[in-house]
Amino acid sequence: MNLDRLYAILADTTVQLRKGAEVEHERVGGIEVTHVWGMPHESEAKPDAVKVDCALLTIGVDAAKAQTYRGELVALLAEYPEPERLAGGPSYIEVGAVIGDQGSAFQLFALGEVLGLWHVITPRTLGFQDAAEIREMAGRGLVMMSGYRGAPTPAADAVGQ
Repeated sequence: MNLDRLYAILADTTVQLRKGAEVEHERVGGIEVTHVWGMPHESEAKPDAVKVDCALLTIGVDAAKAQTYRGELVALLAEYPEPERLAGGPSYIEVGAVIGDQGSAFQLFALGEVLGLWHVITPRTLGFQDAAEIREMAGRGLVMMSGYRGAPTPAADAVGQ
């Protein structure tokens, strides 16, 4: 899988956006933790960006630009080291390990959602409403894709309508 090309496509079509403050403090057990979210806030996304909620952050996707890369992305996904894992709906943790970065896994998930290749599943889509619980479950890996079995062909799309 050509990761350099994948990263170039993600950089050209998506942006990571934070949900809260740039700097957040929390107590985890007996330790004070500071999170620094070095990215723009989701309110700063371009007006035409499609925002995909990935629980821990939001990904802004340029849908028009994404469409220009659809075929190339499908070709890259065909080279994924374990395609059966993509079909099974892996978490961002697993995909991040394969492609080298969890943030990029979120970007890939959002890009695939916008292109209709899969859906992003988060604790919220499973019915959870409590923000702390959503964050906890997402941090444990409960952000995943619904599964990818290859891009639908135009004929398959027509049959499904």
